[in-house]
Amino acid sequence: MTYKYKDILILWLEQKKDIKIQSQLRYEEIINKYIIDLLGNLYLQDINKKIIIEAINDYKTRNLSLSVIRTIIYIIKSSLKYAYEEHYMDYINLNDLKIKNDLKTIYIFSKEEQNILVNYLQNNINIRKVCLLLCIYTGLRIGEICGLKWEDIDFNHNSLIVKRTIERIKNKNNNNNNNKSKTILIASTPKSDTSNRVIPIPMFLIGYLKSFQGDRDNYLLSQSHKLYDPRYFEEFYKGVIRKCDIQYINFHTLRHTFATRAIEAQMDIKTLSEILGHSSIEITLKLYVHPSFELKKQAIENLVEFMAN
Repeated sequence: MTYKYKDILILWLEQKKDIKIQSQLRYEEIINKYIIDLLGNLYLQDINKKIIIEAINDYKTRNLSLSVIRTIIYIIKSSLKYAYEEHYMDYINLNDLKIKNDLKTIYIFSKEEQNILVNYLQNNINIRKVCLLLCIYTGLRIGEICGLKWEDIDFNHNSLIVKRTIERIKNKNNNNNNNKSKTILIASTPKSDTSNRVIPIPMFLIGYLKSFQGDRDNYLLSQSHKLYDPRYFEEFYKGVIRKCDIQYINFHTLRHTFATRAIEAQMDIKTLSEILGHSSIEITLKLYVHPSFELKKQAIENLVEFMAN
């Protein structure tokens, strides 16, 4: 039987039973949106390395994010490997098919902006402000703070444990013939094993947390069993930024800023990497730690002083 590549993509996705539902939905979306459009109608015997490289170069011209292109490459490599192992086609060596890590500029808040933000949040305190302060001082992702329950706060050791994340995914039960939502909120485990982690809570936040403490099974942000939508917290964050008269930068900037401030305070990279939940120190260095110009100036002055002695 002669197979087209789109047939193999369906078979490949069906046999990937060990991945999270959100990953499966992401792969399905990228396959339907990008890969089938360009490669899906090719017969397996007509696919070769040159065609794959041309396709990747085409994706690069579409102004897609680095994450999307990397996922496309992963799906192509993995699905063609599957086709070879199942004896649908000959082997194609794609081991050297990679994309450079050309990272976009990462923005952080200045110390002055951060102080303005913190001072505002400490006035007329409420639980949403406390949670935003937690993000500033721990580097939590938006899904992680939305997934935090009171049972995750250890007041004996002044720490919190990250063990779930809230995210919005495509509703597979939705179709054009019903009124169901196109997306649904789910609580799932964090993105990797290292994302499950214990983080110390700054002492000044402990008092705030105790004043709003609720039932163990309640989420901090919803103060109930109901899942709290990260989009609501993003809107709250935008409102705070406007009231502080600070230029808006997306929510993840709080995480970038936390990492940079930690390095400026001379936190060791291993500790920072574990707090952020990264699988390696290299990821922390490449993705989140971007020294400020002031830190670079200080490093040069320290070097001059060292060389003079």
